[in-house]
Amino acid sequence: MVPPMRYVLLCFLLAACREAAPAEPAPSTYRAAPWPAVAAAPVAELATETRPLPRDIAAMRRAMSVVISPDGQNVAYLVRVPSLDADATPDGDSDQSGGWTTETQLYVVPRSGGEPRQLTHGKASVSSPHFSPDGTQIAFARNHEGKRRIHVLPLGGGEARVVDTGAYEPGDFTWAPDGQHFAFTTTRPPTDEARLARFRSGGARRFDREWQQRHLFIVDASGGEPVHVNQGTDSIVSFAWSPDGSQFALVVADSSDPYESWMRHRVKIISADGGDEASVAQSEVRNVAQVAWSPEGTHLAWLRTNETLSMLNQLVVFDTRTQETQDLTTDLDVSMTGFVWTKNGREVVAVVQDRTRSRLQRLPLQGAPAVLEHGERVVYASGSDAQGQYMVAMSSTSTSPWAPSVIDTRTGRVAVLADVNPQVSEWTLASVRVVQWTNESGDTIEGVLFETSGEGPRPLMVLPHGGPDSVTQEAFSSWGHYFAARGYSVLRPNYRGGFGYGKTLYEANRGRLGAIELEDIESGVTHLIEEGIADPDQLYYGGWSWGGYLSAWTLTHSGERYRAFVVGAGITDTVVQYVTSDINHGEVADWEFRGRPWRQPETYARTNPALHFQNATQPTLILHGERDRRVDFVQGQLLYRALEDAECEVEFFAYPREPHGFREPAHIEHSLLQWAAWYDRHRD
Repeated sequence: MVPPMRYVLLCFLLAACREAAPAEPAPSTYRAAPWPAVAAAPVAELATETRPLPRDIAAMRRAMSVVISPDGQNVAYLVRVPSLDADATPDGDSDQSGGWTTETQLYVVPRSGGEPRQLTHGKASVSSPHFSPDGTQIAFARNHEGKRRIHVLPLGGGEARVVDTGAYEPGDFTWAPDGQHFAFTTTRPPTDEARLARFRSGGARRFDREWQQRHLFIVDASGGEPVHVNQGTDSIVSFAWSPDGSQFALVVADSSDPYESWMRHRVKIISADGGDEASVAQSEVRNVAQVAWSPEGTHLAWLRTNETLSMLNQLVVFDTRTQETQDLTTDLDVSMTGFVWTKNGREVVAVVQDRTRSRLQRLPLQGAPAVLEHGERVVYASGSDAQGQYMVAMSSTSTSPWAPSVIDTRTGRVAVLADVNPQVSEWTLASVRVVQWTNESGDTIEGVLFETSGEGPRPLMVLPHGGPDSVTQEAFSSWGHYFAARGYSVLRPNYRGGFGYGKTLYEANRGRLGAIELEDIESGVTHLIEEGIADPDQLYYGGWSWGGYLSAWTLTHSGERYRAFVVGAGITDTVVQYVTSDINHGEVADWEFRGRPWRQPETYARTNPALHFQNATQPTLILHGERDRRVDFVQGQLLYRALEDAECEVEFFAYPREPHGFREPAHIEHSLLQWAAWYDRHRD
């Protein structure tokens, strides 16, 4: 941009003055002026100190990556632990930790129950636990001398040994069935020629070719030179070693580009010695979320997206002997989050999202599907023992956080193995229930309501889920309890366009994004007002991701109904979203928007909040991570500039280093503090 002429003249005059000034002025000629004070931003304050507080939520421990030993005797899981030194001060100008540190450690607990045992310590975080085939060792990934390495630890005690993989840093990995090798995926390190070319170009890169392929390697369990297994230029998305060790099932894409590796898949079987390969899925498929061999290795199963819908899926089984494929979910209208093989490969048990809960669905290779009753806990399965008798999962209720659990696939009984957040028992938790209402189109819509304490109509916060391909379930929501503790009842609506309510309601908002959700949510708010639950003069709105989009959309369409809005990592311009998002383009847009902005501009205009910013009048807080690749940071900038031009009360917090979902405890604490304080500021 060319600088204004007055700026050029000013620079010229200043330069002339510098040249004319004496090189060493006499000490008495000048006096030091006081450095002007910069007013610090006011610290946000909460109207109530009822727990949970923002710091409580930032400090919550997160259990994840739960696995079970092949013999079904032990369960391992990871726990991410944030810790705060409240007395910490900045360690140099670059320290932006807020005094928080975070580490992830490995735990093991008997499947039958008992006291969990911490296996790892130290600052280096652990990931990807895997039991050895005989169950006596556990492997995990951890940085060693600056590189990601596989570590192997005996369950009986002792030091972990590092598996040397040379120049290759393992991504996903697993044991060989014989326990003598590991298979892992990785990208090839750059050649000397590539390094030199990058150096000579000053770091220039070809934007459309920046993603490398992930390849499959095998290395001896004691370490050594890895052996390349797969042929050609496919990029490995995921893989599974056959029970006899002779083959791999591969989910592949053309590259590791997020869109390609998430959307366009092929399923292949290759020999473990790098020889023959065969395509199992004869054509490109979408969203293969999981691939698993039956215990005896005669069948291969995977979840795939329905051919015509973005995220509803099917469970497909391939018979390696007959080369025939069958869909076990032909007559089911479901979305599944995972599955395991049971009964020696004669049946699959899948976890299905069922309205505000989950259910276990038996899917036999021969016979009719049946429901396996498992109680009220919401579950997400992650694997099973070798015989499929015990499924491990993360499970939760509306008042108990997610915890590592085991499910008996014969009875459906769910047993929680560890309470990783016992401090929640000291919090003031909301009462939680499912509410129903009828929208203007005559559809029955549900939502999960977190009710705050008090008599009569209460202030209401609307907190829609993201996605929109998602669902709010009766699982623990730290945000729901946090805002309820602040004196707001919280409505988490399951508007049309989400999971768990069948195909018809799921596809209802496609091409009509914004308008459909607005109808469903606003009718729910009206219902709560008419029932005497919500105070019509004390309504607030906020959300993250697609929930942020709905907050921006509602701000510009019925904003006068609400006292204040919060837009977290929200889409504010649908065309910009198509251009800048890592995955929300191409066929994804064909499904979501029924087209692309260059071909069907009218569908984008119909759903674009940016075309209605002039209607915004209500106070709005914007929260966005600067490294968000799913919903680019520019979306927050667009909304801020538009609301500022409209002379609408607006504040905008940018969070360095953060992707679409915040990771740093200091940012989690700060954003929740600002969010609640924003509502409090605009409340009677």
